[in-house]
Amino acid sequence: MPGSATLYLETAALNHSLGTTAFTMPAAVYVGLCTSAPTATTPGLAVSGGAYARQQAAFAISSGGASPAVSSNAGTVQFPAATAPWGSVGWFEIWDNATTGNRLYWGPLVDPADGITPITRSIQIGDILRFQVGVLQVSAT
Repeated sequence: MPGSATLYLETAALNHSLGTTAFTMPAAVYVGLCTSAPTATTPGLAVSGGAYARQQAAFAISSGGASPAVSSNAGTVQFPAATAPWGSVGWFEIWDNATTGNRLYWGPLVDPADGITPITRSIQIGDILRFQVGVLQVSAT
């Protein structure tokens, strides 16, 4: 189940493609984790403390001309070991800045066995959350 574009990104893409306002490509994008569900208009409750920080990631568009186009992480995304409990993580967001910035995409964490069933993961002291290549998927729908 791919994540979806935020209202911010949908508006920016529309303005850019229709020539009303240019959209500057982010220099980098960062994956964040949430303990509450985000929506297209509202960020989720971000994890904080315990050595948590958004992690820089690279994405690549899937080949094959699928519709809608899907992009996934091109490299492993790994968060540092938690030095305090992070809570029950169930969603990810993609931002254009490591600490502030604009939220671009959001989506639920899903069971890798079927790619559909939403899951949460309780992050405790010492846990490391890692997304292997291709696990984080987003689309502009």
